[in-house]
Amino acid sequence: MEELIALDEAGRMVTTDREALEREVAALLDGPADEPRGLRKAGVGLLVLGRREEALRVLTQALALADEKLSVAVHINLGDAWRYGGEFEAAEPHYQQALKLAEAVAPGMLYFCFQHLGKQRLDQGRTKEARSLLERALREQLAADDPSLTEATRTALRLVDETEAARAARVVEAAWSPES
Repeated sequence: MEELIALDEAGRMVTTDREALEREVAALLDGPADEPRGLRKAGVGLLVLGRREEALRVLTQALALADEKLSVAVHINLGDAWRYGGEFEAAEPHYQQALKLAEAVAPGMLYFCFQHLGKQRLDQGRTKEARSLLERALREQLAADDPSLTEATRTALRLVDETEAARAARVVEAAWSPES
């Protein structure tokens, strides 16, 4: 399913082939209802397809069945589902729980937690915190010596730079405007 999902210029998941993703999600949902990995994949697919309410329901079902390690990923996916809808307060506990679980049972997934919490902070306009979290994610990813992990984090850091530059330009413009 990974080949059917890419990141857009804003770092959000989008589909590369809507019809194929619809088929993949349908097949996953037709699978065992007690298989958390399949449910998680289906939930992510639903989110990418723009079916957020269904994604939340399926991901919540996956979370109820997941072991602690898989719960890290499912909490991040739930956080993303809420964040994509602009509901940052609902997203936050999922990102925090993912971080807490990763520290306890899956330290190799900490980069994933820092990356998504950083994206949450970016979406909230909290760029200083976003940069700190994303830089920490990038350090963890580079330490894992897997360059494929860094693309999304580098994209998010670029977005932090762009957001901060736009904010600085607005401040300068306001300072030099005739109304000030």
